[in-house]
Amino acid sequence: MMEEAAGENHASRRSKSIQLAVVTSFLSKAGTILLQLLSIPIAVRVLGREEFGLYTTVNLTLSTVSLLQVGVGPALTHGLTRARAANDDLKQRELGSTAFFLMTGIAALTGIALACVLLFVPLASIFGDAFVGKESALRPALWTGLGLFLLLFVLNLTERVREGHLEVASNNLWGAAGNVMAACFVGIGVWWVPQVWFLVIAVHGAMVISKLFNTVTLWRKHPLMLPSWKHARPATARHLFSDGLAFSTCCLITGIVEYNLCGWMVGRTGGPAAIALYGVFISLTIMQLGFVVMLSTPTWPAVAEALARGDTAWAQKAGKRLYLFGAGFALCSALGLVAIGPWALSIWLGEEFAHIERTLLACYGLYFFAHVWRHLNHALMIGTGQVSKLVRIQLFESAMVALLAWVALQNGGVAPMLATMGIVILALTGTVLPARVARGLKGNG
Repeated sequence: MMEEAAGENHASRRSKSIQLAVVTSFLSKAGTILLQLLSIPIAVRVLGREEFGLYTTVNLTLSTVSLLQVGVGPALTHGLTRARAANDDLKQRELGSTAFFLMTGIAALTGIALACVLLFVPLASIFGDAFVGKESALRPALWTGLGLFLLLFVLNLTERVREGHLEVASNNLWGAAGNVMAACFVGIGVWWVPQVWFLVIAVHGAMVISKLFNTVTLWRKHPLMLPSWKHARPATARHLFSDGLAFSTCCLITGIVEYNLCGWMVGRTGGPAAIALYGVFISLTIMQLGFVVMLSTPTWPAVAEALARGDTAWAQKAGKRLYLFGAGFALCSALGLVAIGPWALSIWLGEEFAHIERTLLACYGLYFFAHVWRHLNHALMIGTGQVSKLVRIQLFESAMVALLAWVALQNGGVAPMLATMGIVILALTGTVLPARVARGLKGNG
């Protein structure tokens, strides 16, 4: 009877953590939407489409840097979940301290390598001949962003630790505060300092401040997570690093290919004006995917804990709920964008984006649906502890996406490229991963 009551308490806590995370996520997503709704049209109108293209180029480059965060993969969250289930305080200390010093070292090495690139490699050779003469705007923004993103390397650990404690709601609240702060900085700053580098500070600097406060409050609530060199363990570091490398390869490579590489290809082909349009689609993807992430982010750590405690029935129910919500949202979003997209985008972004065809929006809608469906499967593969099994599948898919997207772009433009990306995703991970997830939710991962 006592074990049954304990199981019910754990199930109730998992359900409440997801519910609270979803509620607070609305605040975070409202802040994200406010930031996008303010920063993009203001930047377009104040900077002009070409300068906004430079800002998009900087953001794409910086987001590539952020994807290099090996060492903070799901192993940290899974390890904390198991340690908490076993009441193992020493293991929690080892995981928290090792992860902190590991990421500090990775951030330092990454900073040195990228600083050498900025110092010695001509920017036009990286971004293309269309960016010749734009170095005075690009270089300060890249240096500023590099410093901020290296800080985020370490501060993002807090979010993984919160997930291991089923405290995603705290991440959402601090994220909402950062988004509102960034929106205020952008709304005020573009009129006083209409420079690309200042927009980078306004958006990403606010995120650094909010994550710093999140980290401090985490350490006060969970002193076991305070970094201590004497609790750092090389064996744990190797495990976190290898899992993080697998996670980066199988999951984050999609962002590198579909956001950054494809954005770079569009920029090389069409210049700043073309990449500005592609940047709008990336912003739409991030903005809309946030509504799915607000459920997937708290769900996968809860699934991991449920499986660790042998509660497969709860895990399967949570997985089914995530599939239904995510796929339904993506389908409605795609149909709505085709129906009212041209009108809505012209109001949001102004006359320079007033003639986007429905065919292009339909192709983007197909890609977005595929993108969401893959995200749902990735989240549940992570929750069921199958990150390593994703590597070969995702590498093959991303290689095919990059190759066929380039062919489609050269022969038809952005619309065929987006449609091709969507079809490849649905044909590969979209069909292979659901079966693996089903086995994992039964405890056979």
